[in-house]
Parts: sequence; structure tokens; C-alpha cells
Amino acid sequence: MLLSPIDSGLPGFSTSDASYKVYRQRILFVCIFYLVVASLLAVLVRYGVMDEDFHLTAGKSFVDSGLNRTTLYNHIPPTGVASHLWYAFWMWLLPGISFVGLRLITCAVLALVVGLTYFKLRTLSTTLQRRFLAASWFTFISPYFFLSTSTVMTEGPALLFVFAGLLLLFVSQLQNLFPLFLASLFLGLATVARFYYIPLLPALFVVLILSEWQQYVAKASLTFTGRKLLPYLFILISLLPLVGLIVLWGGLTPPSFNKWSHLRSGVSFNVLRPVSTSAIIGVYIAPFVLLNVSWKSVLFKRTLLATLPIALLLALFQVNLFHTSSIGNVFSGPIEHSLAHMQVRSTLMLRLGLFLLYSLSFVSLACVIQRMTLVIRERDFTDKALIYSITFVGFFVASQAFIGGNHPFYERYLIHPWPFIGYILAAILPEFLTTRTYLFMAIYTMVSIAILARWGLD
Repeated sequence: MLLSPIDSGLPGFSTSDASYKVYRQRILFVCIFYLVVASLLAVLVRYGVMDEDFHLTAGKSFVDSGLNRTTLYNHIPPTGVASHLWYAFWMWLLPGISFVGLRLITCAVLALVVGLTYFKLRTLSTTLQRRFLAASWFTFISPYFFLSTSTVMTEGPALLFVFAGLLLLFVSQLQNLFPLFLASLFLGLATVARFYYIPLLPALFVVLILSEWQQYVAKASLTFTGRKLLPYLFILISLLPLVGLIVLWGGLTPPSFNKWSHLRSGVSFNVLRPVSTSAIIGVYIAPFVLLNVSWKSVLFKRTLLATLPIALLLALFQVNLFHTSSIGNVFSGPIEHSLAHMQVRSTLMLRLGLFLLYSLSFVSLACVIQRMTLVIRERDFTDKALIYSITFVGFFVASQAFIGGNHPFYERYLIHPWPFIGYILAAILPEFLTTRTYLFMAIYTMVSIAILARWGLD
């Protein structure tokens, strides 16, 4: 079953040439609006939100001592090095630049990537432009978008590298070697900027393999040439910085971090973390999924009968798959803070809260998995962006099993798979952009501003 074109859900839209321009304009307007808000917050928010000082200090060490084996070995933040090198580059290029300047540079380069993407959208069909509009909008309404881009955190530069890499992948169409090589390099940079992006290049490998398989099915023959092997070589080259850091540190965590924090970190097996990650994803996408499925369908009713009893049992036994923070913990999100308040009030409140969260999560995840299963069973791999998004999210969730120690999966880590989740929802839900969806997008935007304002504005 091929994915049907997404109905606009809005009056006056058609598949004419005029609608192409309308979609591009809407995408540009949405991006500009959120980047303007991000820039304003970058100026207004005080310095020191979360661990800004920690990351800025790490960047300054490269400015003071240069980029060499010693500074890399003595690097402390466990997230990677590329984001700190990004800040170090601008501090070296513009001596005396303030933290506000560093924040605004991130927003400005994001705007540049948006502008380049706008001109490339002309080659997309109406259906794909609509999916891109939905995914872009979904990316910006992430409750942690402003926290990532309006502060001196490692997520902002990492997002830049990801978006630049995805744009170049789009330009290459997996055929033009030079943009494909650049795309691999940017995705490799994102990988060593935030280790949560390690699945980016393996997901690209899967898409390349599926493309080869499609050609084999179509032509009933498979040929290997040097040109066909080059994309895989690009992936290997782009993984070299990650491999180099692993060799230098003896693992994925800098030795200096373990000494500094006295935490057990690195690679180990953590079986519950992927489950916790999936549950949090399910809660956050629930409004968008439940607004776009038929509640009267037999399949949806069966989904309720299968998931609600599980949610009830987990709640009754107070099995908490979410991270419960202390009240006032700056690193925690709305779910974590809500559970903390419920836990303080009474056991009954905690059980009710867990039941509500599990119900929303399990039902929405079940609906999404059912739709994605249809795509996989029909072997419809024409939309490479959809396949890439599904693969990345799957790898991202699975990779959480190897996060060392007992470090919780904070809600703000959802910024990593969020753009890919948005594209999946836009592709598998027939009417993703509707008036009802706009309402929740506005709510999520306000939550995003509130999360940053709570800790960053006096």
C-alpha cells in the first residue's frame, strides 16, 4: 500500500503550481518566526541556564591551549567535542565575543540553512513539500527547541550540523557524490557534537543498502563498481573522528569526566532505558496521534483493549518508567516535575498520573507502530526521508540500552529524534496539519518558551 498524498486539511489548497509556492512560503514563514523568537530569547535570557558555564569553559580551553591530543584527552563534557570546537572557533575568530553573540551566531547560521533549504524546495512535489512543512513545524515546536538554540549548549551546534547534513543529503539524492560526501561529514560532526546522534550514519548506511536492493529488484541484477562503493567509504571516513575519540579516551566518555563527576559512565547495558525513552516519546506525540486517528475504528478499539490494562497494572504497582526528579530540578521536564509533585501529594495521585501517562503513551505508540508496519510490509521505500527517519528513531531508542551508569533519560534529550519523529508523523498520518493540530503546536511552543523562561528570565 503506497502512502497516499497528505490532505491539506485547509481550504483553498490544490496541487497546482501556485500551491508549491504557498507551501514554500509557509515553511519560510514558520522558520523565520521561530528563529526570531529564538534570537530574542538569546538576548533576554540570562547567562548560566543549566550548564552553559560548563560548556563555555570547555570551549575556552581549546581557545587557550589549541586543538591537540592533550586538550582532547583532558576534555571534560561527556557529550562530545564538536559543539565546544564550534564555540571555540567563534571565540578565536571574534575575541571578546559575549555569550549573547555566541547564541546569536547559532540562530544566524540556522537561518542560513533555512534559506538554502527554501530555494531547494522548488524541486519537491506538493506532497513532499507538505510533509516537509509539517516536519519543520514539528521540529520548532519541540518543548526543548528554544532551550537548545537560545543558549550556549551543545544541542544548538549539533542541530546545525544535522540540518546541514540532511539538506546536503537532499541535494545529493544519494547519487551526486560531492554533496553526499559533505552530507556524511556534517552528520559525522553531529555525531561527535552530541553522542546521541551516533545513529545518524548507520541509518544512512541502511538507506543506501535499501536503495541498492530496490535497484536489484527493478533490474534483476546487482553490480558493484567503485562509484557505488564510494558512499560507504564516505560513511567510514565520517566515523573516523568518533573512532579517534574512542581510541583516545578508551571509550565514549572522557577520563576527565569520570574524575570530575565521580559518576560511573561509558558503555554498559541498561535494559530499561530504551523502554523509558519509548514511553516518553509516546506521551509527547500523543496529542498529534490521537487527533489524527479514527476513534470509532475497530483497530483503535482493539488497541485500547490491549494497552489500557497494561497501563493500569503498571500504575497500580507504581512501576515508574519515567525519571522522577526532585521538585525544582532544572534539568527535568514537565512529566518529571509533574510526577515529583504527585509523589509528594499522595500515592493515589501518583498512580493516577502514571495511569494517564502510560495510557497516552502506549495507545499513541501502538497507533504509530501499526502505520509504520504497513509501510515496511509493503516494502514501499520510495520516500527515502521516511525510511531514514524510521531507521534513525529505531536506532536511537535501541542505543539507549548502552548508556552507561544509571543516568536518566531526561525529557530534553527528545530534541535529538524530534525532527525525525515529526517527518514520520507527517508521512503516516493522513491529515497531520489541521486546525486541531495547530492548536497543540501553539501549546507546545508556549511550553518551550516557558521552560526556558522559567530558568533563564528574572
